[in-house]
Amino acid sequence: MADWYKKWRIKVNQSKSHLTTFTLRLTPCPMVSLDNIQIPSSQTAKYLGLTIDRRLTWSHHIKTKRLALNARLRILKILISNNKHTPLNTKLLIYKSLFKPMWTYGLQLWGNAKISNTNKIQTFQNKFLRLITNSPPYISNLTLHTDLKMKSIHEEAVAFYKRFHSKLPSHSNPLISNLATLTIPGNPPRRLKRKWCRDLFTV
Repeated sequence: MADWYKKWRIKVNQSKSHLTTFTLRLTPCPMVSLDNIQIPSSQTAKYLGLTIDRRLTWSHHIKTKRLALNARLRILKILISNNKHTPLNTKLLIYKSLFKPMWTYGLQLWGNAKISNTNKIQTFQNKFLRLITNSPPYISNLTLHTDLKMKSIHEEAVAFYKRFHSKLPSHSNPLISNLATLTIPGNPPRRLKRKWCRDLFTV
């Protein structure tokens, strides 16, 4: 790669680069160097706004989004918490325009993560709906979602993936259009309990 960089006059800053190996193995992977300078390893990689961990569990990405949601809620809490001057529909609009886009980005990719991970976002949404309605504890989260016509995180993930999948077959790039298949070539048996995004079609 060093020769290719030199050929195209691309200068790489090794100190700002990092190496992430995506694997389930516990043993450390061999280190990589460029121009005799070792590239530091990292457990995660950030690409196009998505934080991808080495085991592809999306736990780090979801945790990061939950922290960002909490930070934004602290800033805007005065507008939505026990504020009689702000109508309920305005509070819902605040959530849909300022909070929801934060976690729905890339949802078609990480929406089928483990429930223990996606529940971190679901818990925030439950908290927000209770906050804007000032609901007592005996009101269930299902009732809040039904009355406010809000989808759960899992329901949003299903809708996002189905919308994304419907656009794949007509894509001009064959590498992308081939992603529309619901099976892996050869249909190999699964060795892990991990779910795939295409499993959202079966719910």
